[in-house]
Amino acid sequence: MKIHNDSIQGEERPVGLQRRYARRKQSGMTLIELTIYIAMTLMLSAALLMMLQSHFTFMRMLSSMTFLRDDAPQMNVMLTGILGQADSYRIYATTANAIAATGAVNSGGTAVRLRFRNPDGTFAEGIVGFSMVAGEPQLGYYNFNGAWGAAPDWLISQQPTAVDFDDTSGILLVTLTGPYGEQITYAGTGE
Repeated sequence: MKIHNDSIQGEERPVGLQRRYARRKQSGMTLIELTIYIAMTLMLSAALLMMLQSHFTFMRMLSSMTFLRDDAPQMNVMLTGILGQADSYRIYATTANAIAATGAVNSGGTAVRLRFRNPDGTFAEGIVGFSMVAGEPQLGYYNFNGAWGAAPDWLISQQPTAVDFDDTSGILLVTLTGPYGEQITYAGTGE
């Protein structure tokens, strides 16, 4: 290895190829290396942003399905229990019509009036009705205790935005529409 003595600057420098490598270590990255580094950083950032966007999209879809995922199974248990015990039913356009027992319909009803046979041979009545109360939807159960109450005795759910009772096929179909337009239909036996 030859060493060149530069008396002007007072330092020794390597000669030839070694001089070039020594200078390169001192000066940092080349333009090509910097370009590759920036391109890789941009690709990694883009990949992370795409993953974050897909996560937010998935979470939005998951939260929009809470009606079907959480509320529908609970309403299924309640409606199956109530409607399964009834001896007969009549569909009405509104809950008020069901309470007054006027204007029975076969489809497009929002309430169903139920008749239950008690063990002593007498009958009890109840209504499963959907209505808007103070701008809030509610699906409730009204029990007849000598008179009908103005409010439901208990709420089945406040999540459905629409409820449709239908008996045109001879089978009671209950279609519930959720807050994001999702629908689920329950089927019961005819009379």
